[in-house]
Amino acid sequence: MVRQRKIFISATLLVFIVIFGTGCWVKRDEGKQMQADIIALQTQFEVISKAHAEEKAQLTKRLEEADKQIAELKLLIGEYRRVTGRNAADFGVELEQVKRLVTEMRGQIEVNEHRLGVIEKRLKIIHEDLSSQRAEAQKREQEKMEQEAAKRKAEEEAAKKKLPDIIRPKKKADFYKLAYSLVEAGQTRAARILFEEFLEKWPKDSYSDNALYWMGETYYAEGNFRKAALTFQQVRRKFPKGDKAPDSLLKLGYCFYSMKMYREALPFLKEFVQSYPRNPLAKKARKRIKEVKRKLSR
Repeated sequence: MVRQRKIFISATLLVFIVIFGTGCWVKRDEGKQMQADIIALQTQFEVISKAHAEEKAQLTKRLEEADKQIAELKLLIGEYRRVTGRNAADFGVELEQVKRLVTEMRGQIEVNEHRLGVIEKRLKIIHEDLSSQRAEAQKREQEKMEQEAAKRKAEEEAAKKKLPDIIRPKKKADFYKLAYSLVEAGQTRAARILFEEFLEKWPKDSYSDNALYWMGETYYAEGNFRKAALTFQQVRRKFPKGDKAPDSLLKLGYCFYSMKMYREALPFLKEFVQSYPRNPLAKKARKRIKEVKRKLSR
């Protein structure tokens, strides 16, 4: 590269001598243009020379890295040959052992898959059997509920037929007292019928919330806790500021407790104690809350 640079400089000087020494070959403007062209060529030459030097350095570096990698590969190949040449027989034995283990594992997998298939079939049969039993139980329960409902309806109809013999008082206070006396006598169905008639005649009377509440009590006494809960909730909704609103709240908790729906019962009982702490029934409500928590903890 140094030699090329010397030759280029000598040629450049020769051109200058020819141009400026003779003075007659070219004009002054042309000489300046040629001088500029020569400078530009020299600049390009230097750029090309620099790029060539960088490429040569990168190539040298790559060759060194390649030589290093080749040397490492040779070492690895030599080590591999040394090891395999020394333990070739052992390697063959180990390979056979591995093949045998793989075969045994595949056989075990097939056995396990077969066992899982058998278990899945049994579980399917059990699930179908349980589903059938559950459906049958639900059907029996539904039939039982329908029979009980039909029985209650028949009893209600029979009670209504007997009630015409009872003379209804014209005054609402006397009418209410008559219905309540039937509750005290244990004649829950007859009492409920009279309370229904009372509400039809005086739906917004001062006794109306009491009449509806005692209808709920008749259901509760008969063990129809679901119907009782619905009735007590009506008392709270229709007469939120009535005398029987606190008692209805408490009885809602009791209804759910009797249905073994303890999580549903707890909020009503707690609300009663918090809202009416001085109520005479608050002590019983607290006791029932403890019972509910004990059952839930189990």
